[in-house]
This record gives sequence, structure tokens and C-alpha cells, in this order.
Amino acid sequence: MLDEQTHVPPLESLEPVAGAADVIRLAEQAREVYVEDSLSRYVVALLRQTRGDSRLYLGASPRAGIALLRVAKARALAAGRSFLEPDDVKAVAVAVLAHRLILAPEARSSGLTGERIVQETLEKTPVPV
Repeated sequence: MLDEQTHVPPLESLEPVAGAADVIRLAEQAREVYVEDSLSRYVVALLRQTRGDSRLYLGASPRAGIALLRVAKARALAAGRSFLEPDDVKAVAVAVLAHRLILAPEARSSGLTGERIVQETLEKTPVPV
């Protein structure tokens, strides 16, 4: 492994699969993914749930909600859809929100994680039908 990484590093032989223009075009397409009002309210409900959690010193902010919707829209686009589904939000919520939470000292010392809190929040918050 040492010889491989120092003699002919594999990263030097990688070829791009998309250019900057492709990435910009996909970002623009993701912005156009339709979000039904009930899904926007669902995202807000998730954020409120974290802000009301006593185990957190600081819950998810409005900017976290914007990031959650943006990533969920990109997931919908990658799945070939022009509309958002609740499962898109649920699938990316832990990755988008967990690192944005600040756990209370007691929660941190008990071994609780942001990932677990987001998962519990997803389980508690009613999903729009």
C-alpha cells in the first residue's frame, strides 16, 4: 500500500465524470424540484422538535432547514423526480442536521449523539400524507 500510494498515486489517474457547467446545471435543476407546502411544514416541525429538546443546548436553525430542503431536493432529482417526497427529507436528515446540533453537557456525557437525536426526532414527528 505504501509503495502504491507513493510511487503511482491512484488519485492522479482519476478522470472527471462531470465538469463545472454540469454541476451548475444540476444545482439549477435541483432548485426547481417542487416542494408541496405540507413538506415545508414537516421540515419546520423537525426543526422545532430539535429546538424544544431539553437534551440539546442548541437545536437546528432555520438555515439548517434550508440546507435540509436543498439536499432533499437534490436527492429527488437524482432519483429522477421533479417533486419532493417525505422519504427524501427523512433519508438525508441525519446527515444534514446531526452535526448542526449542540448537545447539552449531560447528554454528551451520557453518550448521546446528534445522530440519535435526529433519528428520534424523525420517529416522533408526523409525516405528511
